[in-house]
Amino acid sequence: MGKAKILIADDEPNILMLMGIMLEDAGYEIVRAQNGAQAYEKAIDEKPDLVITDVIMPEKDGFEVCRNIRSHKDIGNTPIIILSAMGDEYNKLTGFEGGADDYVTKPFNTEELKARIQALLIRYKGRSFNHDTKYISRNENENSSSSSEVFFVDLIPSGIPQLDAALRGGIPRGSNILVMGPIGIGKSTLCRSFISAGIKAQEKCMFVTIDDAPDLIRRKISEILGRNISFYEKEDIIRFVDAYSWSIGAIVENEKFAVNGILELNQLSGVISDAGMDLGQTIQQKQGGRRIIDSISSLLVNFELSTVQRFLSQIARTSIAFGSVTTFFVLEEGTVSDQVLNNIKYIMDGVIEITEFDNKRKLRVANMKWIKYNKSWIDL
Repeated sequence: MGKAKILIADDEPNILMLMGIMLEDAGYEIVRAQNGAQAYEKAIDEKPDLVITDVIMPEKDGFEVCRNIRSHKDIGNTPIIILSAMGDEYNKLTGFEGGADDYVTKPFNTEELKARIQALLIRYKGRSFNHDTKYISRNENENSSSSSEVFFVDLIPSGIPQLDAALRGGIPRGSNILVMGPIGIGKSTLCRSFISAGIKAQEKCMFVTIDDAPDLIRRKISEILGRNISFYEKEDIIRFVDAYSWSIGAIVENEKFAVNGILELNQLSGVISDAGMDLGQTIQQKQGGRRIIDSISSLLVNFELSTVQRFLSQIARTSIAFGSVTTFFVLEEGTVSDQVLNNIKYIMDGVIEITEFDNKRKLRVANMKWIKYNKSWIDL
């Protein structure tokens, strides 16, 4: 297996040299650029596996480099880390809006940077470079002898025991999962169970409601928990983002985080960001946790595909930077073409399908990176 190629862009020769030495010693192939324009050109020519860029550089700044890479058809999915002395909230948000996957502030810890690089490479490639890496969950035999490097995958309970059994323990923490199936056969049940399991574990949880009223979801989750969910809202464990009121043209009342007026996806992103700050799902606090986006079908019906894909990519890319947030994206079967569906699946780390056979709801893991799983249909 070949080395991962990393492009480093910085106009400070000493930083460029030291970072190059550090990453070469870690086993990576290094490409260097001394300004933003050169970084973009080399990204096109070299097609690196990951880009690390400074912000303040001649000709193009790091934010423009991010935007240019994201808009290029051949390199648009390259993971990007911004490495900058400008660590204020505004610049971090600008970086993420431009398409960065992570934002590291100078001076930085070298071991932490290497860990973030490895995490992004694993997420984007579904494998680790430079090593014959074995992926196992922490509940597998950790003492098994092997010449491979072992990469442990943390698993979290889905709230559905039979699904956890198919996944040999649970959902990989920090993954982005597409949940798809026909209308009205169990996707919402899975999502509510997933969030309830997170609440029970005291994980920070967010539920973005587009197709159902927030109060309906509150009532259903309260039934699962056996306790009114308002208690957990007061304890800052869960937040609801109300985009449902927009979808039915209702006036938003008594919702702290809601889309008002005409929905634009950048407005929805902003409300999700505000709710995340309340929970600590931010680059500073890195609280991790769980999120539900239910459902993206409504977004695909109302907005251009490229706009929705950019929105989904931005949400998915925050997973690592926010402390490994695990997100379910719900999609109604038959609402998009096969080509669009494949584009969406490309962003995801796993796919869970739900259907109905002989009046019985069934579920299966169609795909899941990093872990072994059972593809068979199981009762929901």
